[in-house]
Amino acid sequence: MAARPGPPYQALGRLIAAIGTGGFGQAAFELARDAVGADHIVAQLVRLDHIQGLFTQGLLAARIANTINQRYIERYHMLDKSLLSFRELGEGEPVVTRFDPQRNESPAYSAFFFERTGLCDKLSVVSNRGDSMAFCNLYRLASSSPFSRRDVQDAQALAPALMAAVWQHVDRSVPATLPIMSPSLEADAAERRALRRLSPREMEVCRRLLAGSSNEGVALDLAISTHTVRTLRKRVYKKLQVNSLSDLYARYLNAMSALVSGS
Repeated sequence: MAARPGPPYQALGRLIAAIGTGGFGQAAFELARDAVGADHIVAQLVRLDHIQGLFTQGLLAARIANTINQRYIERYHMLDKSLLSFRELGEGEPVVTRFDPQRNESPAYSAFFFERTGLCDKLSVVSNRGDSMAFCNLYRLASSSPFSRRDVQDAQALAPALMAAVWQHVDRSVPATLPIMSPSLEADAAERRALRRLSPREMEVCRRLLAGSSNEGVALDLAISTHTVRTLRKRVYKKLQVNSLSDLYARYLNAMSALVSGS
């Protein structure tokens, strides 16, 4: 990629001016593009009772960008192991992390968010504040090549100003530009307790079933046989006292989402 100019003060000024307006997402993308060479940006907010898409902006076609974000909010966040690690970063200065395929180790997740979209790399700028967490995912298209070490350093330098603006935008109580991606994560305490009684392997199977994976998909993700998946699936149904996948969705989808989101 061509060398970027010095600090993007003009883009930062446009972002500050756009706080509380419908143009905030576009201004955030322009800043991330100028400062880090990002091809797309997605911002999300996680609170105790819900996960919400704030905006998605950049070079991805709007239809594709909106679809993958909706799927992430609805189910695929349950396959995103980095989401829980974001909580562990604690409060203080925002932190930049890089997507690690080995940590997520889910072919279904990688295929949906990277192989099918032409994206090749992701940096997450994470900020925790009390019971809330906001993060901006910065993406690169395969045609642009992955982020370099310098890009990561530039993202970390950008992080305090970017996330301060995001929090200010959130505090203005402006309706999200993606309102359909704000499903409730409220769940009865009994359902959460039931999920916590699953063994680690049963929990992995249950999480993937709720994310929409087939028996074959679960087997591929966990490197086990479909016979083992069927056996574990029966155990999950018995422990959770459900008789079908539809029952599992109806009773435990929100509870699993809340656990995965750190609520």
